[in-house]
Amino acid sequence: MVHLKDASAFDYVRFVLSAVLLTFSFVCTGYAIVTQKTGFWKEVPGWAAMILFIVVLILLGVVEGLQLALVELKRQKPKTYKDSHPAAYKLGEIASRSDNIEKFLVGRQMIVVFLVFFAAKLTAITVPGQEFLFPVPDWVSTIFLETGLLASIVVVIVAQLTPQIVASIFPVQFLDILIMRPVYYSCVFLEYTGVSHVCWVLVHLLSLTFGMKSGNEVWMSEGKGKDGNQNPGFEVEVVRGPNASRTNEPDRDRV
Repeated sequence: MVHLKDASAFDYVRFVLSAVLLTFSFVCTGYAIVTQKTGFWKEVPGWAAMILFIVVLILLGVVEGLQLALVELKRQKPKTYKDSHPAAYKLGEIASRSDNIEKFLVGRQMIVVFLVFFAAKLTAITVPGQEFLFPVPDWVSTIFLETGLLASIVVVIVAQLTPQIVASIFPVQFLDILIMRPVYYSCVFLEYTGVSHVCWVLVHLLSLTFGMKSGNEVWMSEGKGKDGNQNPGFEVEVVRGPNASRTNEPDRDRV
């Protein structure tokens, strides 16, 4: 991670270049959406399409960050945030039950794919007669505009990388945001509908193909020193048994 206070001169050069690229990409994409120079339905006004694009960015950021926050939450001690962030504690508790995380990931991926394809529909820029915000050569239009490359820069930086990094650094605070639980339940509900239920069959077939078995699972957890204090290193736990899990606590070897 790059801390601003520790950033080097080279980092600041890249900050400026990235900011300029993001601004340019957003201006071009926003202009194309508002003036209806994209592949989106012409029946939708440009201002309404722009609102839809912003909503897509927000929703994509939420589902992207939610996954990272739930993963990073496992590294936190529940007692350290149970009282200060009850919403995050409750959501983490719900997600850790049974196979809820797997169900969430299935539903979340469905939402991500839908949002990404919808964003592509919104932002695939077409330049009829080469009329645009500025003169556009044919090769520039083909490579940068019609492919959605500029829009992808906006989506990746604003709606994916930024919320993911924030959620990985501040998982508890991220999960404490009010919208997180409804989005989590929406993901689980999508998995419940069975639209992608065949993926569980494919998972089974793939594991059989490569000889993957759940007999010996390795878990990494923070270890403790002889004085009982938390050790910055890790403790390796080999869980044995076909039904081994963290909740069942079967025979376990310390390495």
